[in-house]
Amino acid sequence: MAVYHKHPAADQSTVGSYRRMLVERLFNDMINERLTEIAQKPDPPFLGAVSSRGRFVGSKDAYVLSALVGDGGIPKGLRALYTEGERVARFGFTATELERRKATAMRYFERALAEKETADSNSYAEEFTRAFLEGEPTPGIQYEYDLHKLFLPGVSLEEVNALAREWMTDRNRVVMASLPEKPGVAVPTEAELRKVLADVQTEMGIAAYKDTTTDAPLLATEPAAGEIVARREIPEVGVTEWTLSNGARVVLKPTKFKEDEILFQATSPGGISIAEDMNLVPANTADQVVPAGGLGVFSAVDLEKKLAGKAVNIRPSIDELEEGLSASASPKDAEILFQLVYMTFTEPRPDPVVFDVFKSQIKTYLENRTKSPETVFTDTLRTTLQRDQPRFRPMTVEEIPLLSLEKSLAFYRDRFADASDFTFVLVGNLDLASIEPLVKRYLASLPSLNRKETWKDWRVSPPEGVVKRTVEKGVEPKSMTAIVFSGPFKDDPGSRINIRAAGQILESRLRKLLREKLSGTYDVSVRPSYGRIPREEFRVSIDLGTDPGRMDEMTKAIFSEIKKMQKKGPTGPEVDEIRLAESRSYETDSRQNGWWLQELSDSYWLGEDPAAIVKYLDSLKLLTRDSVKAAAKLYFNTKRYVQVTLYPEK
Repeated sequence: MAVYHKHPAADQSTVGSYRRMLVERLFNDMINERLTEIAQKPDPPFLGAVSSRGRFVGSKDAYVLSALVGDGGIPKGLRALYTEGERVARFGFTATELERRKATAMRYFERALAEKETADSNSYAEEFTRAFLEGEPTPGIQYEYDLHKLFLPGVSLEEVNALAREWMTDRNRVVMASLPEKPGVAVPTEAELRKVLADVQTEMGIAAYKDTTTDAPLLATEPAAGEIVARREIPEVGVTEWTLSNGARVVLKPTKFKEDEILFQATSPGGISIAEDMNLVPANTADQVVPAGGLGVFSAVDLEKKLAGKAVNIRPSIDELEEGLSASASPKDAEILFQLVYMTFTEPRPDPVVFDVFKSQIKTYLENRTKSPETVFTDTLRTTLQRDQPRFRPMTVEEIPLLSLEKSLAFYRDRFADASDFTFVLVGNLDLASIEPLVKRYLASLPSLNRKETWKDWRVSPPEGVVKRTVEKGVEPKSMTAIVFSGPFKDDPGSRINIRAAGQILESRLRKLLREKLSGTYDVSVRPSYGRIPREEFRVSIDLGTDPGRMDEMTKAIFSEIKKMQKKGPTGPEVDEIRLAESRSYETDSRQNGWWLQELSDSYWLGEDPAAIVKYLDSLKLLTRDSVKAAAKLYFNTKRYVQVTLYPEK
C-alpha cells in the first residue's frame, strides 16, 4: 500500500538545491524513525512503513508514504500512515530528533571523506549512472562534506517541518493498494480510502509526538578486566593471536585498506544443532526475537537513539552449527563496539511487546509465503535434498503456537553463556596498543564455563540415484528448474579449485548455448558449494528459467553439454581464462577487509593454518585440462542428482 504525491521534479543543479535536498533527507529520516517505532508497538497498524521522495517519471517527482500491512489491514494502515504525516504537519519534529539526525548525517560524511581514496568503484559507477540518467550533480565527497559542514548547523526545525504541508497535498495524489486474492479478505473501495484520508485531516485527537531519550550510559557498571595469557604472531599473514584468561581466542589483522573501518566476527560451535526437537522453533527464532528487544536498559528504539552519530552496528546470530556475532565500527567508536559485544553476551533484553509484534509479522509472512510459486519450488527442492528431515522443514503457520519468548531467551543465553570456545576476529584499521585494553576489559571478562561441546550432525545425505519432482503453481507462463548433483568431497586445495573451475566453465558454455544460440533463457547459473563441517560433501546446482514449453529442450541441452565436457574436457584457453580470473579475484579480494575477515574466520573454524591463506595462488598450479575433466566426471554425476521443476498450474 502506498500514497503517491506528485510534484514537479526538483532542480539539482545549484548549491541552494543541494541544501534543500539535505533538508528533505533530514525530514524523511526523522519520520522514518517514528514509523519504525510505531511498527514495534502492540498491535501495530502496519508491519513496516517508509517515507521517501524521489524521481517518479519524466519531469515528475513523488513524495511516497508506503506500508506493508496484514490481511484486511489496508484502511487501518493507511490511517496510521497518514496520521503520522498529519502529526508532523501540525506539531512538527522535536529539537532532539533533529539534532540526532544532524549528528548521524555529519558522521556519515566524515566517514565517506576518510574513505575517499579507498571507496569501491561500484559507488562511483552508481553515482555516474544517476548523473547521466537523472541529471544528478557529482561534486565529489570533499565538496559534499564541506556543504554539510556549512549548512547543517543552520537547518531549523521550522523549515524541516514545513515540508509536511508542502508535500502531503490532496491534489495530484494517488493511493495504490495490492493484496492477494484470498477468501475472507475484504477489498477496500475507493470511497473507503478517500474517507480515511479525509477523516485524518479533520481528526482532532492527534497529539504531539513525545521523544523519549536518556542520558544513561550504555553499561551501568564496567566489567572487571581479564588478562591476555598467551600471545602468538603469524607473520605470513600479518596476524596477532591472543589467548584470554577466560579461554577465548582473539585474532587481529591490522590493515590500511580503509581508514575508517573495523570489522568484527565471533564464532563458537553448537548453534541450533544443540537444540532438542521440542524446542526447535524457539531455537530457530532466538536470534530474531531476543535482539529485537534491545540491550541492557535500552529498548531497540532507545538504543538506536543512544547510538545516533556513532558509526557502529552489531548483529548476533545462531545458525545451524554455530553461534556468534558480526559487527563493524569506526576506529573512533571502537570502545562502543566492544561495549555492545559485551552487552550482546551478558545483557539481552527480552521485550514481550516486541515479541507479540514479531508473532504478528511472522504469521502474516507464513500465511502468504506458500502463495508464491518460487517459494513452493524452493521448499520442494530443500525438502527433497534433505529427504524430508523434520529439522530442516520450513516453519509453518501451525507452528506459531510453539513460539516462546521464554524458551528463545533461555536458548540464546545458553549459547552465549560460555566465551571459552569463542574465536573473535578483528580486521581493519587497528592500533593494537589501544585495542588491547578494550579486549581485556570487554572480551576477557566475558563469562566462561569451559564447556567441551561441538555441533551435532542432523543432516541427511541427498537421495541416491536420480530423483525428479514437479511443482505446479501459479499462472504466469514461466518455468524454473534446479538440477543438483551431490556426493562426498575431499576438502583440499586441489578439489576446491577444480570444482569451481568445472562449474565456471560449464556455466560459460551453457550461457553461450542456451541464451545466445538457442535463445531459450535470460540466464543460467552453475553454483558449486562444498565443505568439511559437519561432513565432507559437495553440491553443484544448475539453475535455469525458461518458457514452460521449452523446458525439456533446455534440460536435454544441459545434459548434452555436460557429456561433452566429461568426454573432451575443457579447452586450453578455457583453463587459462579461469586461472587468470582466479588470480585477479585473489589480488582484488585480498585488499578487502571483509575478505580477510571471512578467510581468517574460516581458517580457525576449520582448524587450518591461517598462514596458508597467502598460498592460495599455489593451488592454481593444480588446475589443468585433465584435472577439470576429471572434476566434471566426479561432480556432474548424471546417475545421481535431484531435479525439481516448476510449471504453471494447468
